[in-house]
Amino acid sequence: GLNFQDLMVRQGAIDSPPKTPFILGFECAGEVEEVGEGVEGFKVGDRVVALPEYRAWAELVLVPAQYVYHLPPGLSFLDAAALTMNYLVAYILLFELGGLSPGKSVLLHSAGGGVVSTLCASFESKGSNEK
Repeated sequence: GLNFQDLMVRQGAIDSPPKTPFILGFECAGEVEEVGEGVEGFKVGDRVVALPEYRAWAELVLVPAQYVYHLPPGLSFLDAAALTMNYLVAYILLFELGGLSPGKSVLLHSAGGGVVSTLCASFESKGSNEK
């Protein structure tokens, strides 16, 4: 997928950009082709989504197992790659950094892009009465 972070890297607007040449991409989905020595919980053929640090646009990607997640049945590779980064960022913003919990309120003063759309969906999934 192409996300905001990819655009920022391409424009040189991030700290510590990778040395060129490099391959863009921060999320990908597909089937496991090989499992590294000592890696448990994955096997060849598993359907996964992964969050490599760059290189996701390559044909084959090497990703540490801690950044690879099994796909639920019925979720396409395209949807998995498109959703994963947005939901991860939204979750971290709302619940880890923001400390959102029942009874607390959130004000979104910006309404555009995938992360904000995901934030709104997250409010609904947590049972908020206000949208």
